[in-house]
Amino acid sequence: MITDTQLRYFTTIVELGSFSEAALELEISQSSISKQIMHLEDALGVKLFDRTSRKVRLTTSGEYLYPDALSALTQINHLKETAARFSLSGQKTISLLILPVIGHYNFYIPFQLFEQDHRDYTINLEELEEPDMYRRISLEDYDAAITYYNPNHVVSNARFFPLIDDEMVLVCHKDDPLSRLSRITPAQLDDVPVLAMQKYTCTNQLYELYFRKHGSNPHILFRGRPNTIQAGAEARRAPALLTRIHTETLHIKNVKLIPFDPPLSGILGMIVNEKSRNKEMIQELLKFISK
Repeated sequence: MITDTQLRYFTTIVELGSFSEAALELEISQSSISKQIMHLEDALGVKLFDRTSRKVRLTTSGEYLYPDALSALTQINHLKETAARFSLSGQKTISLLILPVIGHYNFYIPFQLFEQDHRDYTINLEELEEPDMYRRISLEDYDAAITYYNPNHVVSNARFFPLIDDEMVLVCHKDDPLSRLSRITPAQLDDVPVLAMQKYTCTNQLYELYFRKHGSNPHILFRGRPNTIQAGAEARRAPALLTRIHTETLHIKNVKLIPFDPPLSGILGMIVNEKSRNKEMIQELLKFISK
């Protein structure tokens, strides 16, 4: 039997190009993800990955089936969303796509207050990584999504409402010579080893646009989740490129946060589907979040 979990693991490995990176992203062990891929290959009767090379590569069958796996995942998500609307005993549902890091921003309390104030509505949260989120947004089968503004993803039939202006910073160990700076310029990071978030994240893409604009090219030593790369900065491996809000929940020591000059910020906000039947209630939800 083929499961949506197996399909999600398969597509994540393809997107990140590595079993280990996919396991880190999905917060599971590498042995677990390998086992599920083996089950998927057995169910399909084909090999999906060429494991003889150092880098993970799709087989011919894998390349052919990858678009179908993406499409199947989208259909499953849509089916779950539709079923959820019928299972709530007459309640109306707002389908809200969110990033996994949403807990950093304390939105759960306003979500709860909104539901208490609007008893006939419930918020159906669906946590997605950014590539999956933008695929869902393109299908227009959602009400709203909370994510960073991404200039690389222009969303048709939707409006972006800013909520939080999150400053980008360099997380630097206090013993690093760069920690003596009060602000840092792009030129000062040219060819300097740094730790960065995954390539597909809005945060990373904003940094890439910023450095490209200013003719600078830091050397990316490692990519990972916010807690992973900030821990790397604390361990003196290299400075980390993060946002200030990412650092506030990690509680690590012996680092300094250095803002950029010229300033760089990431805007977290809500993308509202203009075709949604719940647009008026989403505006009401925005008021609760903005408080």
